[in-house]
Amino acid sequence: MTVKLIIAIVGLFAAGVAGLRLAAPTLSPFAPMFLSLGGVLLIYMALKAGFYRTGAAWDQASTEPKAWRLGPLDYLKVMVSWLLAFQRTYAVEPGLYYTGDHYDPDAPLLVTSNYHMTVMLVVRHARALGARLLVVDTDGINVWCAAGKGAFSNAAIQKQLDRYDRALLTDGKWIKLVLPKFGLAGIDLRALRKAKIKPIIGPLYAKDLPAYLSNPPLKDRDEDRVHFGLQMRAFSWLPGFVQLVGYSILLLLLFAAAAVLTGSSMPWGVLPITAIIATAYPFLFPWIPGTRFAVKGLWLATIISAALVVLWASGGLLLGNLLATVLFSFAAAIFVGLAYTGNSAVSNYSKVRKETAQFFVPDLLLFLLSLTAFIITEVVG
Repeated sequence: MTVKLIIAIVGLFAAGVAGLRLAAPTLSPFAPMFLSLGGVLLIYMALKAGFYRTGAAWDQASTEPKAWRLGPLDYLKVMVSWLLAFQRTYAVEPGLYYTGDHYDPDAPLLVTSNYHMTVMLVVRHARALGARLLVVDTDGINVWCAAGKGAFSNAAIQKQLDRYDRALLTDGKWIKLVLPKFGLAGIDLRALRKAKIKPIIGPLYAKDLPAYLSNPPLKDRDEDRVHFGLQMRAFSWLPGFVQLVGYSILLLLLFAAAAVLTGSSMPWGVLPITAIIATAYPFLFPWIPGTRFAVKGLWLATIISAALVVLWASGGLLLGNLLATVLFSFAAAIFVGLAYTGNSAVSNYSKVRKETAQFFVPDLLLFLLSLTAFIITEVVG
């Protein structure tokens, strides 16, 4: 990823400088945009220097609980983690934390992953109640994904519990742990009970913690269900948008190089089409026909292609550009659909693997055909 980032930064600055210094007609009007994007990516690379690296070892020498106080840096990290939700960003040192003015061994003990955004959300909603947090090492991955990978597990929980004196954890024979329901895929509840741990199934969402923790004794939230509604889809839209538009920018850099060499113009339509698909797909997801993600993308591409045909019929688009843009629309829509399998709460791992295998080669061919059509249209005319 770092190599791609450096290539993108160098390419954007080179395109911007070429537009300003060489007065290339295809680049000059967009030189400020190229330089601005390069600057944004440069800032991102500086932030990325502090990202967690997979497999990094934690010291874990301390055997005392730590206070957690929210600061401006935490909110900045959450914003960055949200924008880059498909990458490892920031992680929290595993261990025992508390959110009140002092450590209270009788306060509810919530278990969570060490993905910074997850910890931040839990702390933000539970801090007024003086809760305790047991942050387990999930290699910087959120609870749901870590549970599916086996990182959020009995062993990970027990490893953190074993660091601390039992009197810090409980004043009785049993340690009561409030487990996030999203993490149950990786937890053996029966084995926890055999280890004198009483697991309590907590809410799915951090926003429900205040009401839940305010009504002791805490009970299992078996009735909670995942709702893939508009709010969740809107939350997943921006990071997906950032990721997909980023790919489009890399694609445009290739055209920028071709434009300088051949004197052709660049297919700027790649950016708005990608933006439209990346926005329409999550927001219209429940209403797009089909059950498979790539098929939903095909439906969306068909609608966009129909609009492009209308534009061509009205004289607003050349035939060659129409063909190239339609091919790109189908390629981009399939790609967006397959990428969205990682965002959705309704995806199935085995079905996703099968669908990806079926559509990967056709999607790659569509991209190659669209690129070829763009080049032929511009060079041949």
